[in-house]
Amino acid sequence: MKPLIFRIIPSKLIITAALLSIPCLSSEAIANTALDDKPQLEQQSEEYSIGVMVKAINTALENPSNDSLEIITHYGTDSRYYVMIRGWLVQVLSGVQSQYYASQDRHTHKAALAEKIEFLQQALRRIDLE
Repeated sequence: MKPLIFRIIPSKLIITAALLSIPCLSSEAIANTALDDKPQLEQQSEEYSIGVMVKAINTALENPSNDSLEIITHYGTDSRYYVMIRGWLVQVLSGVQSQYYASQDRHTHKAALAEKIEFLQQALRRIDLE
């Protein structure tokens, strides 16, 4: 049986080697890292703004109104997002139309679906024309 010291040393050596392999950062290296992070921060900012846009459009689609049309028009006329938003509207419209045609209820539910269809068609016309 090996003495206790020989059983402990290998694990301590591994830990020491791992700690020594961590590079020490100079102030110049830290500054360069900060500069390298700038594009990443810009990308995160852009991703955040896209997330805000998606949430705003989703809320607008859930609560149709004139303000909702303005929100959809605002984002939908931006050429960077036009195709995505138009595709989103077309898919939602397709789903609502399917519900409308499959609905057995002649009054309340069908009227609400008809209003939603009209709203979505208006939104599509607005972003297509502007």
